[in-house]
Order: sequence, then C-alpha cells, then structure tokens
Amino acid sequence: MKICTVSGQIISTEKNRRLSGYPLLTLDILEPDGTLTGEELAAFDTIGVGIGERVLVTIEGDAAVQLIRHKDAPVDAVIVGVVDKVEMLSREDKSK
Repeated sequence: MKICTVSGQIISTEKNRRLSGYPLLTLDILEPDGTLTGEELAAFDTIGVGIGERVLVTIEGDAAVQLIRHKDAPVDAVIVGVVDKVEMLSREDKSK
C-alpha cells in the first residue's frame, strides 16, 4: 500500500468495459511524513475522491481485481481510502 495525493484525472474515450464507472486518476506518491517521493502512479478510483486529496492505494493485482469486482479486469492499482491523518511511532516506541 502507498499513501498518495491525487494530482489529476486521465480521460479515456476507450477503455476495457470491465472498468466502466471507475475514473482513472494520477497520483503523486508520498513518504509517510507527507513529503513527495518524486514517483507517480495511475490508479482506479473506487470511492469517489477529488484532486488534492490524500489517499491510500493498494498496488497488488488480486486485491485490486476484487475491489473492481471483475476477475478479469486488467487492474493493479486501486484507491481504497482517504487518509485523514498519519501518526508515526518514534523509534523508542517501536522497540517496546
């Protein structure tokens, strides 16, 4: 899973019929602290997010296909949630 910011939408006049109803969005991948990694990603939106929102993305074919609900859908990245807040444990907390 990755935390990302929605940066845009890809408009496609033709796409696989199994993906009808799922917008394809462009995403900027973030570090857990919110800084940009410089990497980008395209993912299908299953929850209805907008540009500028911070989202949680699964990048795993089987999970993505289950969310699209078509076993033959050609998908590997799907937006699965909106990120409201990220809390990081300190290194001291992790060692306990």
